Amino acid sequence: MSLSDFIYKHFPVSWFKALRKAYYKLNELLYPPLTENQFSAFLESRLGVKKGMILYVHSSIDKLNIAFSAYRLLELLMESVGEDGTVMFPCWNYRDRAEDYLKQPGALFIVKRSPTTMGLLPELARRHKNAVRSLHPTTSIVAIGAKAHELIDEHHLDMYPNGKRSPLYKMMKYNSRIIGLGEKVVSLSFVHVVEDLMKEDFPLQTLSGKPMEGRVIDQNNQELIIETLVPHLNIGHRDIPGFFNKYISKEACRSTSFQGVNYFSANPSLLFDELKKLAERGKTIYG
Repeated sequence: MSLSDFIYKHFPVSWFKALRKAYYKLNELLYPPLTENQFSAFLESRLGVKKGMILYVHSSIDKLNIAFSAYRLLELLMESVGEDGTVMFPCWNYRDRAEDYLKQPGALFIVKRSPTTMGLLPELARRHKNAVRSLHPTTSIVAIGAKAHELIDEHHLDMYPNGKRSPLYKMMKYNSRIIGLGEKVVSLSFVHVVEDLMKEDFPLQTLSGKPMEGRVIDQNNQELIIETLVPHLNIGHRDIPGFFNKYISKEACRSTSFQGVNYFSANPSLLFDELKKLAERGKTIYG
């Protein structure tokens, strides 16, 4: 267990946040910020990002030490996959549990206007002129690039948020990569794809047994009622970093730190296969 993980587990959250903020301020004093060229080289050499890839990005701008703007970061990510590639970001619009959000009387997801709560980089992607955002009421994803519509357009038709019509499942058809910028694997939502594909064969119930309805305003300003299953309370207790350190190969997912900043890079197809085989043996991130 890392020192930060120990502090997070055993001390008040306010202490953890204050110490984390001080830590990143110290990093800015100790290390020069990454230039555009350095960051682009890092994406390729350390995170495995290539031209033509489908790239799904988890990010925390505040934790990065870069010498350029967040919007330029978005452009560099798009440039890293090129015209034939696609970049995607989580883009849901609420902070509560999905079930609690959908129970709110005024809960309404307006795909063209509802800002995302997933951070500055996904919000900039959402506002991009070529952005395509999925209509899924609880697990919306935004994509920019050659395969954006193919990955995004059917997402809301799948009652399972990460099922066969979801972007995270579809990306496995292609050369693809999931990366974390300033993030640890605790943020890696791809782990739920295996759960939604295995359904009742997964060792633990991870979704509610009964679907809930979400109100959505689509790109044509038409209101839709979309049904989705929502996360079960069972998934609240999980240890993704510990599980990955023990069971997942470095080829499937590798965590790294550079100049005091956390990153990770995952191969979705390899990771899916390893997680599925482990689940079939009764081993999951839930203990």
